[in-house]
Amino acid sequence: MVKNNGFRKEEIRKRLTEQMLQHREKLGLSQGKAAELLGKSEKTYQRWESTGNGLSDFFEIQNIFHVLHFSTTEIINLLELPALTPSEIKGLYQGEDTLKGIQEDIIRQKCGGMQSTTIEGLLCILLKEYLKRKGHIL
Repeated sequence: MVKNNGFRKEEIRKRLTEQMLQHREKLGLSQGKAAELLGKSEKTYQRWESTGNGLSDFFEIQNIFHVLHFSTTEIINLLELPALTPSEIKGLYQGEDTLKGIQEDIIRQKCGGMQSTTIEGLLCILLKEYLKRKGHIL
């Protein structure tokens, strides 16, 4: 069992280093700038991003997630945590626009290549059907 946990640890470390690179590049940051934002030397950051060695402190990893703009979903998937329940999501995100954005992201993930216009159209159809069933005339 320890062997399996070691394997999972290495897999998670590998995914973390890959995603660190992707996020840094997406943000247009050099390794030096990312290191500066994290309060670390460029050499330390380069080691973290290339091998993951030395990435064992929870607070340093948390800071990486924050500085490199990892989403909650990305963190959950990366660390192989159980998905949030709908009530947990509502507890975290009270704003209606935020919840709508989350719902649209889920639809995109589940329904492949749907575009925003397709999602908006689908939502309009669903709203019309809902209002029709409730007895509202359009």
